[in-house]
Amino acid sequence: MKRAVFLSVLVAGLITSFAVADNPVTGSIEAVKVVVGNSGEEVYLPADEARPQDVIEYRLTYANRGEQAVSKLSVTDPVPTGACYVAKTARAPKSATVLFSVDDAKTFHAWPVRVKQTNAEGREVWVDATPEMITHIRWTLSGDLAPADEIKFSYRAEVE
Repeated sequence: MKRAVFLSVLVAGLITSFAVADNPVTGSIEAVKVVVGNSGEEVYLPADEARPQDVIEYRLTYANRGEQAVSKLSVTDPVPTGACYVAKTARAPKSATVLFSVDDAKTFHAWPVRVKQTNAEGREVWVDATPEMITHIRWTLSGDLAPADEIKFSYRAEVE
């Protein structure tokens, strides 16, 4: 129960809007719980409480409220503590690339992310990162975000 309360505070804190001074781009993050309905379809519920193994979809929306196009828009979102990225769920429009970090946003790479690990013989080898290793996700637009336009990104994480 303690974890569910902690996560509900985390999720509630993510359902917010923000803007940076002198920046025409505004953004919001919404978190919804993904469950399977009676007919096998996905149903989205308010994520006011989360328990282990719940899947939460984080939806990020950014809009250009300025009068000029914004170029090179890049958005980075941390995978919440106590949750694990669900593989292949990061979504973006075709005009954006998605990159992943396994080192707290120091570096970003396309999927599959490769990491060095020490094998049983004590040698360093390159292996594919697992979804549990993902700490941050970054989306970067290849084009401009025109005035009054909006762009949406999303990903899912499972509560640990």
